[in-house]
Amino acid sequence: MTGGLRIVVVEDEPLTRESLVRYLAGQGHEVRGASCVEACRAALRAAPADVVLLDIELPGEDGLGYARELRQAGGVGVIMVSERSEVATRIAALDDGADDFLAKPVHLEELAARVRSVARRRGLGRPGRLRLGALVLDPAERRAIGGEGEVPLTRGEFDLLHKLALADGKIVAREALSETVARGAGDLRSVDALVSRLRRKLPAPPDGPLIVTAPGFGYRLGSPVVAEE
Repeated sequence: MTGGLRIVVVEDEPLTRESLVRYLAGQGHEVRGASCVEACRAALRAAPADVVLLDIELPGEDGLGYARELRQAGGVGVIMVSERSEVATRIAALDDGADDFLAKPVHLEELAARVRSVARRRGLGRPGRLRLGALVLDPAERRAIGGEGEVPLTRGEFDLLHKLALADGKIVAREALSETVARGAGDLRSVDALVSRLRRKLPAPPDGPLIVTAPGFGYRLGSPVVAEE
């Protein structure tokens, strides 16, 4: 992923909020601050965001309830922040819809890394090109380029390959791939058919297959994924 993300920092302490906004803006992101849940709602009505950095302890409505609302709405990554770092608080935050959790005081470099991680997992921001062995995947142009030129892929083939690339070597369940390519988790045979077609079309790395089967579960990429600017 290249380019900045749209981030809303929800923090009621003004100096902390300004510090986080200033730091993330310095990382190349478009950042707005909000002092409470209602202010964040207003900010999202005015313009969408990719990631919300959400404090749990807020005046009025707390962050846990709002995380559930954001999860139901979809489309935005949520990183929750709290002075309470015990396991029960972390579990509650993740169960209520957070993609990640940070304990206060926040280490700024760790925050930047967590933002990048959430963006990669959710496919957020302006996507950059991904190199998969001899193949380059361009999500912005929806193109796959091999050593001998462009490889023509259908929508489903491209979406499945991109989903595997974002997983960066981790196994992706067939059900999750079915949701990506067919907007539903029921048609697992279509996933297998798309994988078979991709294996025929795509250049295989010299050390093994590009798409590896995890028997009884799903698929993963057999080649490292390298992000390109």
